[in-house]
Amino acid sequence: MTFSILGHCRDSGQIGLALTSVTMGVGGISPCYGYGGDIVVVQAKGNPRAAIAGVRSLDAGHSLEDTLHAVIAADNHVEYRQIAIMRRDGAMIARTGRDNQPWAGEKEGRDCLAFGNVLKGPEVVAAMADAFDGSAGAALAARLITALEAGRDAGGQRSADGRHFSERGAAVKVIGAPELPEVPLLDLRVDLKFDAVSELRRVYEVYEPMIALRALRAAHPDRTPVLWDWEHENMSAKPPPDMFYED
Repeated sequence: MTFSILGHCRDSGQIGLALTSVTMGVGGISPCYGYGGDIVVVQAKGNPRAAIAGVRSLDAGHSLEDTLHAVIAADNHVEYRQIAIMRRDGAMIARTGRDNQPWAGEKEGRDCLAFGNVLKGPEVVAAMADAFDGSAGAALAARLITALEAGRDAGGQRSADGRHFSERGAAVKVIGAPELPEVPLLDLRVDLKFDAVSELRRVYEVYEPMIALRALRAAHPDRTPVLWDWEHENMSAKPPPDMFYED
């Protein structure tokens, strides 16, 4: 009951992941990240141990095909899983086990891999891949969220008996901070929401100015402004919650 997308930006060299599910907390369970910034996702009754086996394989320099085999070998119930892997350079591979609940499958785009299970149909992942590839030029995080929105609007999660599931959890993560290609640029999650995709979009749009401040803190902490002054100057259009309690 999850739909996800891995994406690569040719301009920035970044890669990233966005996913959403009726299952809460999925953003911290299904994906795993390698030291070099590679991403391995094992979803559909996800198994973090198998995902860890995948990133260890990539960290050791093994190929995508060998890494997929490592994930399979680490899981006694692999036919229930969906596996998707994106290397730091954008190369990708996927596998959907035969015991996934329908509809389940994947769609490869020009620079992305959309995949999901318990979906309305293949039109969901097709819409995601098209939305991602059609938004080239935008920030990678924004493109990934746009793809989630497209998948939701194409029918999203739907069981074989026709029940339409809400998106109660969502997450987006982008690897590739300025001058630090293996470091996350952002990592945002939403849970316990009926429409977590819309909330993820809202959270991203509020947070987006912070990306520049975090880069400045990492590179030049001696030149970092006071947080509340910086927020007042740079985040007034879509302000975050107040940072002070009323005494």
